[in-house]
Amino acid sequence: MISCRAMIGGKSVTDPAFLETNEADVVVSYDRDRSLQDIVRQQARIAPQATAIVFGDERLTYDELDRLSDALAGHLAELGIRKGDVVGMLLPRALNTVICMLSILKAGGVYVPLDPAYPEEHLAYVAAECAPKVVFVDAASAGRASSVPDLRGTIIDAEVVIGRLAHSAVAKRPAVEVTGSDPAYIMYTSGSTGRPKGVTIAHRSIARVVLDQNYIDFRRDDVILHAATIAFDATTFEIWGALLNGCTVAVMPDADFSLARLTGVMRDTGVSMTFLTTGLFNLFADYAGGDLPRLRHVLFGGDVGSPVHARRFIQRYPGCRLSNAYGPTETTVFAAVFTVPPGFAEADLPIGKAIAHTGICILDEELRELPPGREGQLAISGDGLAIDYFRCPERTAEKFVFVATQAGPKRCYLTGDIALLQPDGTVSFKGRRDRQVKINGKRIELDEIETALRNDPALSDAIVLCHLQGPALKRIVAYLRPRAETALGDPAFAQEVMSRLRATLPVYMIPSATVMVEAFPLTPAGKVDRASLLPPPVEAARPDAEAVASTQAETLLTQLWSEALGAERIDLDRNFFDLGGTSLQLLQVHAGLETRLGRSVDVVALFKHSTIRELARHIEGKSQNTARSIAAAQRAALQRKTMSQFRRSAS
Repeated sequence: MISCRAMIGGKSVTDPAFLETNEADVVVSYDRDRSLQDIVRQQARIAPQATAIVFGDERLTYDELDRLSDALAGHLAELGIRKGDVVGMLLPRALNTVICMLSILKAGGVYVPLDPAYPEEHLAYVAAECAPKVVFVDAASAGRASSVPDLRGTIIDAEVVIGRLAHSAVAKRPAVEVTGSDPAYIMYTSGSTGRPKGVTIAHRSIARVVLDQNYIDFRRDDVILHAATIAFDATTFEIWGALLNGCTVAVMPDADFSLARLTGVMRDTGVSMTFLTTGLFNLFADYAGGDLPRLRHVLFGGDVGSPVHARRFIQRYPGCRLSNAYGPTETTVFAAVFTVPPGFAEADLPIGKAIAHTGICILDEELRELPPGREGQLAISGDGLAIDYFRCPERTAEKFVFVATQAGPKRCYLTGDIALLQPDGTVSFKGRRDRQVKINGKRIELDEIETALRNDPALSDAIVLCHLQGPALKRIVAYLRPRAETALGDPAFAQEVMSRLRATLPVYMIPSATVMVEAFPLTPAGKVDRASLLPPPVEAARPDAEAVASTQAETLLTQLWSEALGAERIDLDRNFFDLGGTSLQLLQVHAGLETRLGRSVDVVALFKHSTIRELARHIEGKSQNTARSIAAAQRAALQRKTMSQFRRSAS
């Protein structure tokens, strides 16, 4: 990470000039033919000294961002990057990451965000398919890039090269013409074929979601929080929503993510707008405290919204606008938004109405448009539609089709969501027509998990289902049929299968529970009867385990774990993640712990002391180097990997 303070003499975020632009508000109109870099360059001309990015105590003005990204784009051109070339970004959230993103576009390139927490096999597949000519890394991810053959081309340490270019006398902007129809990025999502699929998004699709819009009003003094991993398309709203409107991007540090740290960053940087995944928003509504006087608009999405949490948030922040946002990656972040009114009393939150430059219609099985009041498949049209699935014309032709709507023939994306259009244009979500689920904002194709499991040589077959655990929590369960009968009664067998699966799939796709079966139940037609595969109970305690808390801290932790895991009995000596706990559930435990103790607790402590008994000793100041803590240390590598995923899934 370069020091902008040393490099450019930057000011602290507490300086009066932090939010001051000394310029009148200037509305940038949506021009579908302009590139993103042209619009950012315009913002740099309008208010060159306005803050573009803030990261901790460092800040970067629009003029500095424009000049640095020009210089880095020139460096990319010298390395042979030409219009349409793919450039990888194996980077965390950071100030340098935003500079790299803009510089790739200025060089005419297409950026592919890669999450450093993803397993090597996943990175290898993506790299082999898109073949990036250059890959940006930082000190932590350089080794990962070197271990993947198709990422070994030209690896650039972003911190080193930006630090060197910052002292260059002249910025060499490459002479390349880019329009709104050219691709800007390729975002990889879970694929039903068992492999991730790349979604190619154009410049105009990004501009359309944040310019001349009806669901949001950007102001030049807005500060927008960037808390998502760059491999999650919420980043598009966070970064480009700010830069295309002359606002400030407030980058959430990657380390030690907790609700207290999140609200602290929001307070210290004066965040006025943010997008939160539905799960994180629910926790925010339940536990987030602190004075956030500048917060004026919160959007949430990625899963079915909770009216209870929406009402709770409005009661806590009555002056803040709250919106439920909906949109697949293929339609560029948002397609519909519902602003929750004060006093909302309905049992379900609608998806909302189509945002500007976007069309919505409901189709029957023959892809004919249905009138309001009829349920069917939700289809989306407009400038937000992706160009294609990268190097997958068959899948593109299947999902992007021309539909004869009342307004004429339109190219539409078939979402697979079942919805109903109300007479006033509001859309209500009714479910899925396939096996795609969303958990904490991440799209998961259950078929991709099944394919990976069926490739395991120890299994003869596998079925993966998603069950509801409580009103909002989803739980992925894998039903495994081993090749050897002796494995049916071996608890270590499933653990070994899941260990191999972690080398193939991102952590958020790993089932939280497994069930061993000798054979799958069949329907009269001879197909697997998935409805007969019931969810297993949450096995939080062995029958012979001592599950009785003996101290005040153990009692409190047992209650918090029970609430998060949905289990009545908790084994005080089992690892939280071994019990099927997820990163979001651990965030819930951490928030509840701080609330009930009335003091801060380092979130890292919940990973280091990952059983109730150990964590209780830590809280009471009695942490000892016992046999249990030695066993926990032996799992340290796995927990560090989980911690990395935790920071991203909470985004």
